[in-house]
Amino acid sequence: MIGRRLATLGQFDEHVILPTARWLVHKADRASWQIRIDQPQSLAIGLFIRDVAAVPSRHSWLPLASPTVPRSGDQAPEAAGPQWDHWWDQALRHEGPAGDAAWPPDMSYWGTPPGFGSLAGAPELQEIVSTHFFDGVRWSEDRRQEHNATSKSSLGDLVETKLVRDMERALGRTAQPFSLWITEIPVEGQRFWQLRPDHLLVTADLLRDTALYRQRLAPVVEALF
Repeated sequence: MIGRRLATLGQFDEHVILPTARWLVHKADRASWQIRIDQPQSLAIGLFIRDVAAVPSRHSWLPLASPTVPRSGDQAPEAAGPQWDHWWDQALRHEGPAGDAAWPPDMSYWGTPPGFGSLAGAPELQEIVSTHFFDGVRWSEDRRQEHNATSKSSLGDLVETKLVRDMERALGRTAQPFSLWITEIPVEGQRFWQLRPDHLLVTADLLRDTALYRQRLAPVVEALF
């Protein structure tokens, strides 16, 4: 089951690295802050499902998956569009807040193959997921490896930690306790969307561009100070 694989922990230097997440935590006296960067496998699979079947989603703000997912067969029926949109919105909410001690989340809302019973109320989407799920898992695993490579390479620079320290020096005070959750998604472009004051949705390409990523991240972090 995917949820169980996501629960596996590994150790890298002083930071705990999950297959799809890394934490940056600072504690000094009573002040503390934490930033989590992750790429939930469920979202990556969902993007694959949308693109491989050309699901007519109304989420026009959400770019195509990157790398491109070749379309397979005919376009999905119109009814699958709102069903996928509802699933995507639920999946984002399901991930929980940045400081959620229950991470990794329970992924059982996918249901279990081959029936995917949790999608029984969305039969058009259920059929698409049943057909393409395991290809989506393989595609998401490749994206996970890319995400982990980015995470490990950025640990040398610690972009987020340096940003907070630079702000502390500029403002002449330590940061107040805050949590920030950054969700990476493998889609085209260098973009981000602020879903809440403490939750960003960020494209993989933006996360890899250290200078631009820091520039876009700075006002979000400053607002949490």
